[in-house]
Amino acid sequence: MQHIVIIGNGISGITAARHIRKLSDNKITVISGETDHFFSRTALMYVYMGHMKFEHTKPYEDDFWAKNRIELKRAWVTNIDFENKKLNLTGDETLNYDKLILALGSKPNKFGWKGQDLKGVQVIKT
Repeated sequence: MQHIVIIGNGISGITAARHIRKLSDNKITVISGETDHFFSRTALMYVYMGHMKFEHTKPYEDDFWAKNRIELKRAWVTNIDFENKKLNLTGDETLNYDKLILALGSKPNKFGWKGQDLKGVQVIKT
């Protein structure tokens, strides 16, 4: 049995974890530095406007990870040692892996539009 580690608890990382679980009984660990459960970032504007509650942005129930035997590790990765297949995490913790998936998400693009750096203008991602 292999240990598959996924860095990133967003839609890409969790979709990968779901498909791996469907195809195998390998150990799966998802590392997330932000939240316990991923959420729809595109829905955040509706939460901000008061049209939705934050809990409505979660695509899966809170017990999804346990039911699917996906371990969630709350930490930030500080270094990847590809040669030795080892991750260094915050708090001086290490984690070994057999396969590693980087599902790191994206960075917002402001496009250089006039007024994008004015007070009160922001990207919504967390």
